[in-house]
Amino acid sequence: MKYFKESSFLLFFYLVLLFIGPSCLFFLRVPILPINAVMYFLLAGLVYHFFTIVLRKKNLPFSQFLRVLGLSCGVVLFSLVLSCFLFDRSSDGDTYHKDAIGILKEGWNPIYQSSETFIENRFDDSKNLVTYSIWADHYAKANWIISANFYSFTGNIESGKAINFLSLYLLFGLVFSFFVEKWGWVRSLLFSVVVTMNPITASQLYTFYNDSLVCIWLFLSIFLLLLLDQKESKALWFCYGCAFFVLSNLKFNGLGYLLVFSFFFMCRKLYFAYKNHSFMPKFRQLVFFFVPLFILSLLVFGYPTYVKNTLEHHTPFFPLYGEGKEDIMTAQEPEAFLTMSPIQKLFSSTFSKVNNLREKNETEWKIPFTVSKDEIVPATSYDLRISGFGVFFSGLLCISLFLLVYYYPKYKKDSRILFTLFITTLLLLVMNESWWARYTPHFYLFVVFAVYCLFEYGRKKTSIFSLFFFLLLLANVALPFFGNSYYVLSNSGKIHSELSSLRGKNVELNVGPYYGIVYNFKDYGITYQLKEEVLKEGIFYDMVSYQVIDDE
Repeated sequence: MKYFKESSFLLFFYLVLLFIGPSCLFFLRVPILPINAVMYFLLAGLVYHFFTIVLRKKNLPFSQFLRVLGLSCGVVLFSLVLSCFLFDRSSDGDTYHKDAIGILKEGWNPIYQSSETFIENRFDDSKNLVTYSIWADHYAKANWIISANFYSFTGNIESGKAINFLSLYLLFGLVFSFFVEKWGWVRSLLFSVVVTMNPITASQLYTFYNDSLVCIWLFLSIFLLLLLDQKESKALWFCYGCAFFVLSNLKFNGLGYLLVFSFFFMCRKLYFAYKNHSFMPKFRQLVFFFVPLFILSLLVFGYPTYVKNTLEHHTPFFPLYGEGKEDIMTAQEPEAFLTMSPIQKLFSSTFSKVNNLREKNETEWKIPFTVSKDEIVPATSYDLRISGFGVFFSGLLCISLFLLVYYYPKYKKDSRILFTLFITTLLLLVMNESWWARYTPHFYLFVVFAVYCLFEYGRKKTSIFSLFFFLLLLANVALPFFGNSYYVLSNSGKIHSELSSLRGKNVELNVGPYYGIVYNFKDYGITYQLKEEVLKEGIFYDMVSYQVIDDE
């Protein structure tokens, strides 16, 4: 159990270093190298050693250090092997995500060169490729940089998805290890599952979508903020700063959520400091911590995104804002939503049938806990729009709200719960896209805190009500998890066999908009010529077509 927790810390530092290390080296024109995955793992071991000895002030015998290092290495290797075999079937994953990861691995430096220019200079067939430079150049890049390090090490672009498994592992390990001492392993295990696995993380596990990563790292950051609110330590501040580096560069909304939660929690700290007549010392402490944190996160590590966007387009959040912005939302939502307020959209989406048809004019209301046959297939989508937190979420939300009200007399002294849910509610009410679950992972905090109250303040013995609640929670997550697992596993073997059979051959290839799939052909040593017409054989979930060119 001890090594499980310690390996979670080490892998946490590993992912952070895989992002900030190459980001700094970009300034020196050093590209991502195959040795990075090993080099930064060893460096993470040193950071973990410093973290344990200096910040946590714990004795670290060399034998224990080796065991932690060995377990962490095993988790990384397992994640890489598993990711290599499981092929991403998502549209975004096989377009601009793989596009960005692929060119980073090939040597693109996002500080000094646009992705379009790099592709034109690097690829002979660049004129026939659909490029996604507007996203690769301007979106946040932490997940792409980390994935590109894995890709450079393995030579298989699918290995980049290891970031998903490692992020789940570290969050699960840290949460479980914190609660196991006071709750025992059963409750801690169940609670850790609730924190880490929801329909967003479960459905995007095998893809390059980064909404699941935003959810995981946001929950990790909130967990650290809650611990810091209870008791400050250098170790917790260090971990929070590291999490800030990654989450602020995962996605624009990740930065926004992080800033809002951090702002409110720091205001809360200043309020209590004021009551204790220590406002200025606390204010100075927070300034000395957050000013360097912002500079490093946004101006150094985030330079290719936030600084370049501001210099070139006068807003750090281009292309979502500013002159020449891209409207990516209007065409994605039901027509009826166009005239609704954010609150109406959120309510309608939460208490409607699961639906992923963006062109559908009206949502269909449903009674909580009911499921219809036409909801099953959409519920497995990694990009679910209407009722995106699952077929049972409306009912689970009702139960969660009941539990939060019921246990309020017991947790009202611990104002952190109500404070966190207040911030969550505020974000839900002011955001226009709160209806789309993958953009609002904090909505699931109502369920998380309800389970926490049930375990912390409820009866020690499991009641029928608690059992019913957890069965519904597991069923709600099981549908997207097992649905995606079955689909990906059943198709990945076929794709691997077909790509292996084409190794060393010349093919004509039509990838359409799924340009990222060309890297899969490159990885298997297949020479290709891009064509515009539909060819004989379908592959990759029938996203692309090809035909073998007869050797003359």
